[in-house]
Amino acid sequence: MKPYFIFVWFLLLAINGVAKDGKDDKKNQKAVEKEENLFDKNLRKNPNSAGPYLEHANNLAAMPSESARAGAFYDLALKMDSANAEIYKDYGIYLSDRMHAYSKAKELLMKAIALSPGDAETRTHIDAINKIIAVQEGENKLRDFGTSAVKEKNPGGNAAALNKFDSLKGLALTTGNPYYYHALLKRFLTDDRSLSAEEMFMLIIGYSAQPTYNAFSYNDINEMKMKASGNIDDGISYGLELVKVNPLNPTLNRELMYYYRKKDQPAEADKYLRRVQQFFNGVLWSGNGSCERPYISLWSKEEYNFLTYIGFKATETHYMGQCASHMAEIIDAVNLSTQKTEPVHFNVGLIYMQTVGK
Repeated sequence: MKPYFIFVWFLLLAINGVAKDGKDDKKNQKAVEKEENLFDKNLRKNPNSAGPYLEHANNLAAMPSESARAGAFYDLALKMDSANAEIYKDYGIYLSDRMHAYSKAKELLMKAIALSPGDAETRTHIDAINKIIAVQEGENKLRDFGTSAVKEKNPGGNAAALNKFDSLKGLALTTGNPYYYHALLKRFLTDDRSLSAEEMFMLIIGYSAQPTYNAFSYNDINEMKMKASGNIDDGISYGLELVKVNPLNPTLNRELMYYYRKKDQPAEADKYLRRVQQFFNGVLWSGNGSCERPYISLWSKEEYNFLTYIGFKATETHYMGQCASHMAEIIDAVNLSTQKTEPVHFNVGLIYMQTVGK
């Protein structure tokens, strides 16, 4: 086949592909319009009934492009008829099968079975969800790295000095002082439980000055997870190599903790659990999460693990600001002890310095 005809052939394939996608979009749009028209028609006929809302919710749930919208109409159906077992049942199945929100799905299905005890289909779904929840709870237990009872380990410390990263790096890289990076790292890697929160803070500072520090790439950690999904021992072997160059990363150490727990090797698992907690203790030495005393950060992804460690649940709201003379990432998070949403500030100065090569 001549090059010109090869080019035309590929061009026609591309055009046909675009045309097919366009036809699928139009087909989907027509289906959505048809459903909306049907809903309007049913609602005009039965404006005070839950039926139109339930039917619309079920139809939307069956459309991949529209399924996320279905929940609002199940809620409207329940407002119209809060004693209808069918609504609870269909809503629960939707949350389980489409949204994978198993706890909420179970809650609704239990209400359905209370209203209609003889419904075998509902019981089947509850049994299936119970098995999924049991697996999830088991996995959560294996991955649990504990929580801290305190939000700061250095109250009253000199906030300005804690954020003078150039000076602190110089101290960490100078031999003969108590905060020399390589001495602290040796203690960390030999499972020294006496490392203080202050020493861990300085270990974080020292690591940020190492050429192996990368603030953004998790490619190696993702590869470790891939290896472990096929053979957990392969994941461990790869992870043990990674900690030689990336010893502080909480996700890396947490994964090794998890793998050893899966293999029922608690002593090894506890070693990596302590490494996660020691790192977070260093973060707790750096501040209290206020803008005046922001927590130190080496990896933005680890800020979310840290929030879990101090008893917070991150929301989807985060933004950048200026705190302690450095750039800061601010995450709105729910304090699980008070159920109030608070801004938690992280000093990302070390991340910025690594990015620009300082």
